[in-house]
Amino acid sequence: MTTFKKARMKLHMQRTNTQAGLTLIELLVTLVVGAILLVVAVPSFLSFQKDNRRVTQVNELVSGLNLARSEATKSNATVGFCPSSDGATCAGAVYDNGWIVFLNNDADNPPAVDAGETILRAHAGTTANGSSLRATGITTGLNYAATGRPSAAGDIAYCDDRGASHARSVIVSRVGLITAGATHFDGSALTCP
Repeated sequence: MTTFKKARMKLHMQRTNTQAGLTLIELLVTLVVGAILLVVAVPSFLSFQKDNRRVTQVNELVSGLNLARSEATKSNATVGFCPSSDGATCAGAVYDNGWIVFLNNDADNPPAVDAGETILRAHAGTTANGSSLRATGITTGLNYAATGRPSAAGDIAYCDDRGASHARSVIVSRVGLITAGATHFDGSALTCP
C-alpha cells in the first residue's frame, strides 16, 4: 500500500470516528429560545383568531342584510331578515342561534315565515365559539320594502370573551344604509353580556 493510500485511509477513519451532535448546553439553550417564542406567539395567534372570527361574523351579517335589501328592490317585494334557530322559521330575539333572509309575501311585522314563502339564505349560529350576537332596535327582525327601506333602524352587536372594547356592530339606518361600527345605531357605546 502506498503512503498516499495509507494517509487517505487514516484521514477517512478519523472522520468516521468523530461524533457530531449537540451538547447538553446547546440543547437547553435551544429549548429555552423555543419556549420564549411560544410564550410570545401563542397569545398573539389566539387574538388573531378572535379578530378573524369577529370580522367573519360581521361580514356575514352585512352580507345577509345587503342580500335582503337588494332582493327586495330587485323583486319589488318585501324581504324579511330575522333570528332563527332552525333555519326555517323566525324565532326569538337572539341572533346567536342563526338568522334567515326570506321573501315575506304578506309583509307581516315582526317578520314571520309563512307557508309558501321562500328562504333565500339561512345562517348557522355562533354560540360554538363563545361569541354572541345581540340586537338593539331590530330584536325580532326587520323587513325591507321594495324601495329598500327597512321597517326599523337598529343594530346587531358582535361580542366575544374580550368584552365591549373588542365588540363591533352592524348598523341599519332608517334609510336602509348598512354599516359596521363600534357603537350602537343611536351612537351609544356597545355593551356585551
